[in-house]
Amino acid sequence: MIIVCRLYGDSHPLESLTSLLSRKRITFTEASKQNFAPYKVGDTFGPTWWTCWFKVTLKIPESWRGKEVHLLWECDGEAMVWRDGQPVQGLTKEGEKTSYILSTCLKDEEPHSVTLYVEMACNGLFGAGQGSMIAGPDPNRKFSVQRAELVVFNRAVRELLTDFELLIDIVKVFSHRTMHDEALL
Repeated sequence: MIIVCRLYGDSHPLESLTSLLSRKRITFTEASKQNFAPYKVGDTFGPTWWTCWFKVTLKIPESWRGKEVHLLWECDGEAMVWRDGQPVQGLTKEGEKTSYILSTCLKDEEPHSVTLYVEMACNGLFGAGQGSMIAGPDPNRKFSVQRAELVVFNRAVRELLTDFELLIDIVKVFSHRTMHDEALL
């Protein structure tokens, strides 16, 4: 649907994005004490089963006051957003969850400068199969972040999309009914 491209309005780049690649899973406390290197969106990292931590520094524009603001994060693997040392939300393209709500209606008293951490596992939502979920893992696969930016979220568009999805599902269910079934409705 063409309306999907209206889901996000204005966008704003992150203040900084740095990364730390680890061969094993490490805790937030361990990761946050390490030295992070600059990361450019689109650069690859990995391989499969490694973990990449990102330090995300952002500043929300003052002009976005009163708007719903999200961190848009599109990556190949499974990601977890950490805020104030706590895991707050998972992100994955496979699960169609690619944004984290920073504010539902930005107010002056809310912090406009925020530092988040994003922990990304170098595997898909259902493993790391070569071409399918049930295939053996590809040990040399590389991963990347395709989008990392601040965006204004258009809640009305999301609600309209939900309505469309519901209507489409209703049509699918009722399109298989007979005329007798229709009369009963």
